[in-house]
Amino acid sequence: MRSMAIATTFLALGACSGGSTTDTAEPDTAGPGTDIVAPETHEAIPQAFQGRWDFTEDTCADPGSEMRLDIEADRISYYESSATPETITQTGPGALTVDHRFSGEGEEWTETLAYSLSEDGERLTVTSPDGSMSVRMRCPA
Repeated sequence: MRSMAIATTFLALGACSGGSTTDTAEPDTAGPGTDIVAPETHEAIPQAFQGRWDFTEDTCADPGSEMRLDIEADRISYYESSATPETITQTGPGALTVDHRFSGEGEEWTETLAYSLSEDGERLTVTSPDGSMSVRMRCPA
């Protein structure tokens, strides 16, 4: 008798569920004015990111600046290391994630960094895996 009561309870709960639980509606994740960009892989660093970047206009003129960053289509050079981009993914307007193969000071390593341009394209923010950021300005040509 007890098992009959339990079975009846489960049947009653199933009937109250409203039928199918499969939801075929697309979720509404984009609000007004939201630009959703699907990640896009590139073969080279996009032109907008290329150039010489440094901390200030004064340090742009100093070839020994520790904040100097030179970005080319297929190479990224920091103060004492350089990297070959292995995977370049555009994650949004003016935003890249790059998997690098670095070499410098007798060592080699891989690291993923995020690069983000300001709206006017004159500032570049580089974000490390630990969340630390450095902001550089575009050096005059």
